[in-house]
Amino acid sequence: MRWICRPAKSWRLRPAFTLIELLVVIAIIAILIGLLLPAVQKVREAAARAKCQNNLKQLGLAVHNYHDTMGFVPTAGSSEGKPLASRPAGGWLAGEGTNWACYIMPHIEQASLYNKLTFNGDSGWTDDMNQPGSSARNNVMQAVGVVIPTFRCPSDPKPALIRNDSNVQPSGDMKVTRNSYVAIAGAVDRLDAAGVFRETRNTDANSWTNDFGITAWGGIIAPAFNRVTFGAVTSQDGLSNTIMISEQGDFLSYRDSTGNNVKSDEWSLTSTGGGLYRGHPGTYRDAADNLSGGANWMDARGQTFTTIRYRINSKTGWTLNAPYVGVSPERWNSEGANVPLVSAHSGGVNALLGDGSVRFFRDSTDLLVLARYATRDDGGVITEN
Repeated sequence: MRWICRPAKSWRLRPAFTLIELLVVIAIIAILIGLLLPAVQKVREAAARAKCQNNLKQLGLAVHNYHDTMGFVPTAGSSEGKPLASRPAGGWLAGEGTNWACYIMPHIEQASLYNKLTFNGDSGWTDDMNQPGSSARNNVMQAVGVVIPTFRCPSDPKPALIRNDSNVQPSGDMKVTRNSYVAIAGAVDRLDAAGVFRETRNTDANSWTNDFGITAWGGIIAPAFNRVTFGAVTSQDGLSNTIMISEQGDFLSYRDSTGNNVKSDEWSLTSTGGGLYRGHPGTYRDAADNLSGGANWMDARGQTFTTIRYRINSKTGWTLNAPYVGVSPERWNSEGANVPLVSAHSGGVNALLGDGSVRFFRDSTDLLVLARYATRDDGGVITEN
């Protein structure tokens, strides 16, 4: 028998990172992440801003298609009556009509939903959801849990679904799309520091809701039934110099008792806290069911529309339950007439113009300039820095 002796296995020391080298590598990785993260965020925001602009272009096409079909642009909000709806067999139901967004739904690929809706007098708000044939009850039930993407800016931090404020109970369980966009009803008289801008089409102390602020009807998409056509936009103004729809897609904040800014909840300090259908009574309808234009005594609440009074992205420093300011009314915190245009985009808001184009308006936009853009026929010359 032979014994074979094998040499013992030799061990070799392998090189390893020292603690200092490891810390250097970690620091380099952290620096790279720090450099890349802002770039990634900028790319994401650019994509979100582009998607928002595309949404507004789609809304612009829808408004123009509605105009071609009906012969006028949609109302920002109105009671139901001629020529928007016909009296139901049992008579008009107690309530209020809906808003512009509902009327253009067939033109943003939502015809299947729109065709299920009814307009019996209470399509946006019902005095009693149990009254037979209630449109609000029917309409909310059809849209519960449905998010309509065209009405949502990707940068909007507020929930896509919100409780309905159409008085369909339980409202917290009956959630509908919350719009990121508002129609521009016009602008407030003498809103600029020099008082250059003049406008007579403003609600005043004769309105039962004048503590909610001042609502105008000098814009393209205005409350009540003004039968506005694109031809009504004066040549001095021009469709390319008049805003129809813009953004209200971010939180505002108010000062608490200690002076700190507190972010509002999802339905306060906004014109869109009432959900998809929340509308406006306008100037009601006459005995023959005909609708009429705006008046100084009409409801001043802003419901999926706003009247220009403050600068773009004025998000902080508001006072809660402040009457007549138009942002946080004393009676409740929503439906202020003058909630500013706001967005989560950096430096401004997107806005849809009358010709269907979309423009980015910066925070620095002069208030007089913004008022002229908000009005269809003021005839003023727009001068921008």
